Parts: sequence; structure tokens; C-alpha cells
Amino acid sequence: MENKKILIELFIDENDKDNELDIISFVSAPAIEKNFMYFNKDDNRFSFKSTDDEKRIVTGPAMVPNQEIIRMDAEGNPYFVYFTEETVIKAQEIFAKNGKTKSTNFEHQENDMDGVTIVESWIVTDPKNDKSNALGFKDIPKSTWMVSYKVDNDELWKKVKSGQVQGFSIEGVFSKNIIKMDKDINYDDTYNEIKEIINDEGISEDDFFDKVSDIISKLK
Repeated sequence: MENKKILIELFIDENDKDNELDIISFVSAPAIEKNFMYFNKDDNRFSFKSTDDEKRIVTGPAMVPNQEIIRMDAEGNPYFVYFTEETVIKAQEIFAKNGKTKSTNFEHQENDMDGVTIVESWIVTDPKNDKSNALGFKDIPKSTWMVSYKVDNDELWKKVKSGQVQGFSIEGVFSKNIIKMDKDINYDDTYNEIKEIINDEGISEDDFFDKVSDIISKLK
């Protein structure tokens, strides 16, 4: 079945009461494809920072502008969503304004976790000289929303240290605008490829992400 690529802009319409940004979730596979990093005293790249295991600080991008994120509709057909720079900036402002600094969960489960608090939140204005660069992040685009969490929750911290969680994922309701449908995609083949990867119980995490990234690159 040949069809056109669907690209959808997600944005915040302040006149739409259904629009909301409630939680930043700790997840095993961040949709934005840029993992967070946790800092410890044995990593020389971060020796200038006072963050270590005792402080339990994790830092990473919450939203990256103009990053196409693959999604699947109810019928298993792939489409892409993205946020503009303006939407990312607005999202950070609304999140802070609504006092959501302690609102987080694990893998988008319903219940909030105790003992997890945002201690830093900033928008990257100068990628070359931004703090994210000094912390070891590479290729962070302008207008990325960066956050740092202090994790006093013992259960979550164990997941961080073990690598069970790899990054952040925002949770909210956005307005949608279909931008373009300009590339032929064989949805059946794409769906079957992704399904085969997901069902491969013996695949390593690195191979999983490599194969999924390869599929995504062909669709872009």
C-alpha cells in the first residue's frame, strides 16, 4: 500500500482548554533520541561540576525543536510529529508557570513519583557556548529545552544507575497542524519491519535502536 508521508506540527494553543503539559516522564527510550546523562565523580568530562552519585543529579533534553519523531496510528501506519522552536520555548514557560517542577513519573505510568524535583530548567540560546556543551552533550540544537532533576527517590535512582531509564519524555495534549504529505511510503513494509524488530526477543538494545533509526532515516 503506497501512501504519502504525513508530517504533523504539534503546538500549544492557549485558547484551547484541552491543551496541557503535565509531566516529564523518565523513560527507557526517549522519543527525542537524545539520552540524558547522569554525572559521577569518576567521569573526568564533568570534573568541574560538583554533581556526583551522592547528589543524584540527572540532566538532559526534555524537548528538541524540529526533531521528527515517528509515531504509529491505530492501524499501524507511521507518521511524524515535531515541535517548532516557539512551541518548545512556550512549553518550558507553561511548565514552570503551572508549578510542575515535582511532576514526574516512570514510563508514563499514572502515579506521580515522590522525591524527584527539577533543580534547573533552561532553553539553549547559543549551542556553541551553552552549559549543555560543557556537560558533555553534543549537537544540541538552539531552543532545546534542557532540565536537571535531583533524584531522591531510591527506586528511580537504581533505574538511572542501572541504565534502565535513558531519558525524558514529555506528557501532554497539543493542537495539531498537518504540514505536508510529500513522500511515498509503503506502509505495509514499514509496519512489518518495525513489528519484526519489536518481536525479536534476542535483539540487543544497541541493535534495536540502530535498526529502528535506519527505518526512520529511510522514511524522512
